[in-house]
Amino acid sequence: MKPNPYVYPYTPFENLANKNIRQNFVDQKNITIAELKEIIDRIPVSRPRIEGGTTAEKILSIFQDENYRFGPAEYIEENQNLWIEKLNYFINQSQPIQLTILGFPFKIPVPLKTNRVLPDLGEVLSLARLKTVIDIIKDIYPPGATVTIFTEGAFGQFTGVPRPDWIAYREFLEALNKWLAFSPALKIVDLSEMEKTVPDFIERHRQRTLEFKKLYRQQDPEFLKKYQGTFESVLRIVSTKGYDESLLLDVYNEGLKDEEISAEAREIRRDIKSRAHESIFQYHAYLKVRDDIDYLARAVPHALPLTVSPKPNRLGIIPVNKECIRLPYHGVPVCYPKKNLFLIEYLIDIKRRPLDYTLVYFDQDRENKPFYYIAHD
Repeated sequence: MKPNPYVYPYTPFENLANKNIRQNFVDQKNITIAELKEIIDRIPVSRPRIEGGTTAEKILSIFQDENYRFGPAEYIEENQNLWIEKLNYFINQSQPIQLTILGFPFKIPVPLKTNRVLPDLGEVLSLARLKTVIDIIKDIYPPGATVTIFTEGAFGQFTGVPRPDWIAYREFLEALNKWLAFSPALKIVDLSEMEKTVPDFIERHRQRTLEFKKLYRQQDPEFLKKYQGTFESVLRIVSTKGYDESLLLDVYNEGLKDEEISAEAREIRRDIKSRAHESIFQYHAYLKVRDDIDYLARAVPHALPLTVSPKPNRLGIIPVNKECIRLPYHGVPVCYPKKNLFLIEYLIDIKRRPLDYTLVYFDQDRENKPFYYIAHD
């Protein structure tokens, strides 16, 4: 998975010129909470190579291990003293280390990626990953650690996700966290709570949006770099629900020029690009207001920030496993039994593969859609 410091990273679809949709969902079964726990317990845990002389150095080495580090090693090495200082703040007081991470917004509303609204096994795998990190820290440092997850459902207002959908997503994520006993080590907080702490939040956000649009018109080099680094990802995040799947195969096919697709597909492509363009300003404005008020530091003082958008001032962490090249909310989880491996795949890709799949439903699911897929490999 290629890191992106500005927004969620994306992975291209497989060859969209292939429109052979197979009838390869051949079986189905149901699982219970107990069985879901067993699945999580059976996932192999990569033990990081613990290095360093001090407790802080040993803990930091977890995030430097290739099985956990997302992004360049230099991002950590160049700021090592800062990370050690932050860790020692808690260690010197024998307090649990506080970590934060932003993510888990909603299921991306692009039907070629996933047909779900609510979290599935992909999100569970990501929660389990964070819990594994906490367990490893506890082996090194008995007071342990806590991760506060700030869910980013509020971004739905910029990408076409209805408010009830992203709220339902967060609520089901909270339920999964509780059922699997990841809580209280993993705490879930909605980032939109930030808006309540700023009396003039709407006006601040509006002003920042206008400022970014002005910078874009002026071709400001710094903002253009941010815009261009964001556009390709956001283009594949804005909602295309309601559009025909066969049309979307052409719309997202980068090998087809506008004049090579139908007028209807061309109009959809234009619509997506227009909405992606507009959402970028609102997205970055939201982040800017967040940073203007230093919300994360106020909400969880002295915490070490984790991220799936690696940058020098955050610890990039691989969200599922190093073989996985998509984020959980961007696709559907697929189990490959022979390898004892879970990957996140695009729904359209598995529909076209020469493999058969079993659909697995979760009996506590609030959505009548597969919770994950088993490949007959």
